[in-house]
Amino acid sequence: MAMKSFAGLRIKLFLPLIFFSLLVVWYAHFHWLPQFFSLLEQNNTYELNAHLNSIAENLVPSLLDNQLAAVSENLDALLQKNSQWISLQLFDIQGNLLYPFNPPSADLYTEHIYAIRQPVSYLGHHLGSLVLVVDSSQDMEAVRRLQRKFMWALFTLIAIFLAGVALSLEWIVRRPLNQLSTASNMLARGYFSTALPKRRSDEVGRLVESFASMRNAIQHSQQELKREISNHKRTAQKLYREKERVSYQASHDALTGLANRRELELRLSNALHMAKQTGTEHTLLYLDLDQFKIVNDTCGHIAGDELLRQLAVILEHSIRKGDTLARIGGDEFGVLLENCTRDEAVRIAGSLREAVQEFRFAWGDNMFGVGVSIGVVQISADSESLTQVLSTADTACYTAKDMGRNRIQVYKPGDTELARRHGEMQWVSHINKAIDDDRFELYCQPIVPAKNHFGGSEHLEILLRMTDSRGELIPPGAFIPAAERYNLMAQIDRWVVSRVFATLLAHPDFMRDNPHTYFAINISGSSLSDEKFLNFVGDQFRGCNIPPQCICFEITETAAIADLSNARNFIATLKKLGCKFSLDDFGSGLSSFAYLKNLPVDFLKIDGLFVKDIASDPIDFAMVKSINEVGHIMGMKTIAEFVENNQVMNKLKSINVDYAQGYGIEKPFPLRDYFTRVNLSSGTH
Repeated sequence: MAMKSFAGLRIKLFLPLIFFSLLVVWYAHFHWLPQFFSLLEQNNTYELNAHLNSIAENLVPSLLDNQLAAVSENLDALLQKNSQWISLQLFDIQGNLLYPFNPPSADLYTEHIYAIRQPVSYLGHHLGSLVLVVDSSQDMEAVRRLQRKFMWALFTLIAIFLAGVALSLEWIVRRPLNQLSTASNMLARGYFSTALPKRRSDEVGRLVESFASMRNAIQHSQQELKREISNHKRTAQKLYREKERVSYQASHDALTGLANRRELELRLSNALHMAKQTGTEHTLLYLDLDQFKIVNDTCGHIAGDELLRQLAVILEHSIRKGDTLARIGGDEFGVLLENCTRDEAVRIAGSLREAVQEFRFAWGDNMFGVGVSIGVVQISADSESLTQVLSTADTACYTAKDMGRNRIQVYKPGDTELARRHGEMQWVSHINKAIDDDRFELYCQPIVPAKNHFGGSEHLEILLRMTDSRGELIPPGAFIPAAERYNLMAQIDRWVVSRVFATLLAHPDFMRDNPHTYFAINISGSSLSDEKFLNFVGDQFRGCNIPPQCICFEITETAAIADLSNARNFIATLKKLGCKFSLDDFGSGLSSFAYLKNLPVDFLKIDGLFVKDIASDPIDFAMVKSINEVGHIMGMKTIAEFVENNQVMNKLKSINVDYAQGYGIEKPFPLRDYFTRVNLSSGTH
């Protein structure tokens, strides 16, 4: 393309030059040369005239002497001497021919033969005339040769000129432009190192300089653009990786790399939709590890995390390709088996249970074995909703735990045990809403001295009731088991402590006038092992300025034994402040007495199952008596629960039980009524 353009440039430059050259040739041929030759002819004629004039002057003496022979001799000599002279004629004044005697024929006169007449005179007197006939053909031939030589010379000069112009155009214009064209084409392809013509001070040099500046600017811009593109690419790659990471994190568990609960619920929702649309069957397995807490408590959470990672790998190897394994809680896993019948699901669940049971986890010098309880729920067109499927699977899993752990529980419609547990799970949302809506109410029941229960120092156990959306009371036996099972007791305990402290803070006169009355607050096992709860209680004491000696915390024997170390720390910390402690339901465990010396409590609350029948059952009476004696030996006050009549009270008095509590003394009533009653009895309104 560049060559074509430069060939066109040559033609465009040469056509005017050729035209100008042809014009010069034409002008030289038709104007300069004719003028030149005309000048030559005039000059030749002038010379001939001058020669004839000289001849005429030389003939004057002979003519005056009438010596015609001498004239003829001279003229003959001149004719012989000049080959171009055809004839030389001499006429007298009358026009008579004096020489030669035989005149030339008129046919001699042609285009190149012409005559020149020269008068002959002497002192102004005309003597005659001399006529010279000249043949100029030789001169014309010489002129033509000269003309040809001139034209060839002219053509040669024009050719040399054009060649010089062409060479100059080649070296000065075309080659630099060709290099610029090549550099432009290479520049269009992204190459910036193509050689440019040498810098010159003429227009082409300025063009080269401008092109170089332009190329440098383009190169700089391209480099900047490349940097920007590179930066954008890196940013896009970072954003893509970040998007992938966020997407992965949003759908996967950070610890194990398995799908998380959100992803499982998404896939479970799709499976449920397919089951309703196409009638396909799927199965959900709900797995909860057994004895996982032992690993955490013995070796710490780092060991527990490593155990979960290793178990995740083992579980993945025990399911089918395409099944979804997800971690949905601390030590809980879910497995979605798509297009899987219940029998096949039970077989896979069995493989998972055996794989976990055979696994041994080594941490340092310790070796642990764990089990897994699995709930199995079929997903079909009859399944109600995602929430119902998950809730049923969770219930089936916890049923497997309660039935001995490390087993499989398959949900079947009409299963009464699962229905009961499922009912407990429904309480979870009710409890959370009651906490949010402040629909709990504090009740109390007096704890009185057994020997003087009408006039002795009175204490109160704080109890809890919940009101439903219609304002009706719900007894604790309906919601406390669900709260304990689903880890809601810590929230309830915080609510109770904060409300009790707020109530006491609202009655400063009572606190001043009854310094020996204490309020017993029940603490669950989950709160007992929660260091944050201990800090919360300390903050409540500091914030409300409640005397610690008026607060007694009740903990059950089962909760204390389950986490003995934390129980002792909890008791020791709050006893330093002045709080009292009561060990509730004592005697329910198999090794109650063995643990008692490790729990520095102030009160020993005898399990009501032994107390209520002591008037008629000698074995229960002996148990209550033994517990009372051991408590007294250890410096503890004893409290008997479930005192429902005077016969039971009399038996308790006979063995010196310190305090009694039960419906036979007084039924529970709202705590706010207690302060109203105290104010009325003291005459305060």
